[in-house]
Amino acid sequence: MYLITSAALIATELQSEFGPLPPSFLPVGNKRLFHHQLALIPHGERIILTLPEGFTPSQYDLDALASRSVELLYLPTHLSLGESIVYTLNLLEFEHSEPLFILHGDTLFDQLSSEMDQLGLSQVEDNYDWAEYNPNTAKLSPFSSEQPPSSELISNGFFSFSAPKALVRHIINQKWDFIQGLNAYIQDKGMAPHIYQNWYDFGHSHTYYQSKSRMTTQRAFNEMCIAGQVVTKTSYKKNKLSAEANWYQTIPGPLRCYVPQLLSTKETENSFSYSIEYLHLTALNELYVFSQLPAFAWRKILKNCCKFLQHASEYQDKDKQTLDALFASKTKQRLLTYAADAQLDINSPLRVNGKLKPSLTQLAQLSLNFLPTDTGRMNVLHGDFCFSNILYDFRTCNIKVIDPRGINAAEKVEIYGNTVYDIAKLAHSVIGLYDSIIAGYFKSELTNQDLTFSIASTPRQEQIIADFIKLINEEFAITENELYAMQIQLFLSMLPLHSDKPERQLGFIGNAYRLFDKIQLNTGSIQ
Repeated sequence: MYLITSAALIATELQSEFGPLPPSFLPVGNKRLFHHQLALIPHGERIILTLPEGFTPSQYDLDALASRSVELLYLPTHLSLGESIVYTLNLLEFEHSEPLFILHGDTLFDQLSSEMDQLGLSQVEDNYDWAEYNPNTAKLSPFSSEQPPSSELISNGFFSFSAPKALVRHIINQKWDFIQGLNAYIQDKGMAPHIYQNWYDFGHSHTYYQSKSRMTTQRAFNEMCIAGQVVTKTSYKKNKLSAEANWYQTIPGPLRCYVPQLLSTKETENSFSYSIEYLHLTALNELYVFSQLPAFAWRKILKNCCKFLQHASEYQDKDKQTLDALFASKTKQRLLTYAADAQLDINSPLRVNGKLKPSLTQLAQLSLNFLPTDTGRMNVLHGDFCFSNILYDFRTCNIKVIDPRGINAAEKVEIYGNTVYDIAKLAHSVIGLYDSIIAGYFKSELTNQDLTFSIASTPRQEQIIADFIKLINEEFAITENELYAMQIQLFLSMLPLHSDKPERQLGFIGNAYRLFDKIQLNTGSIQ
């Protein structure tokens, strides 16, 4: 049996960024940490996850846990670690001769040992109150700032026990102290030290960010490599990446406070790469989907996003560019590309959640009537101003932007464009819930021309959306329906770009109709 101990809320400094979450629910790699933890446990094993009383997982998280048959146990928050483990084991029905593995909820490894009576240890790198391992006594001792460390090895949060009943007895005898109970078990049954080289600790603010960067480095995500304080992106799409590097190099000096420093570029016969400084910050998509930050905190974040857009609009170009190239023409072309291999007929009406709707082609055309007025104004444009490309610094309350587009609709290198498009991309994340779809927090199913669709949304997100609509209208005079219409265009235009994810394509389609319904509510029936 595997017990993941996650019944206490994350540390205060992490709560200021993510809200009151249990550690296993922290965002890591656009998933909750428990997804990575469950991947370490062999299928068929019994898994118990403890959570704090009063915490309510979303239905999508509950479904994900149920898919691995994880048993949830909600515990009082005032319990110590030793008390919570004894409480859990006493509540469960299991054979006391059955092996027990304990994994702390803020801990992750590349793999877990299946050997019995092992004490997980790792090399200490930071000065925290971890339990230190004394190789002379083979026991653990609590951290003390007044005493020099007994060694550089500390308990990393993974343990295995051949006699769980003995562990319970020892913890109780040691007045519920987990470390002292563990030492008594070691003296009674013996535990072999097992040193883990790759230990990811998400229990403290700076170890959280260090662990995230190390995971990205060692698992090579999207042709991106992190080495120390440097992020390097490489691609065979040389024009695309060289345009990104050019954007960093050529934007006006005052805007560079919003971007990480460009360090170098390199071009080979087959690829292009550039390096920027690595920032230990969280992208807004992970905060929006996985955190429990209150709406008032998001008002501040989104105001800072608007601050960047307003600042960028101060640097204008003489050329003109119509919104048609960014919405109508591109959407029409992309829909035709999608139609060649579509799961449905884009020219036939669709039934969505039991209600008859216009065809995808008609939907694209109808939404054009609600796009913002085209001013043709050109200024510095990020080009992909969505949550995954916006990092937030809670200490300075400023944003940093990454992965600019750097090319225009004609695929030419360009740092200028229409600010409305950046607003549309921002709304794509806020109103369009794009990042929830990418994270899999939706359900969709298609039978012929009959689509069922639902997407995760909380009252907190609905308040954030309402605040955002008001903010964009005040800052840029763009209306609610104009925001919805731009979202519809974006979701339809993205369909062929996700051909490897048919279910996600259906999510985009269902979401486009969800947004169309909101226009209909505001204006009455649309024919």
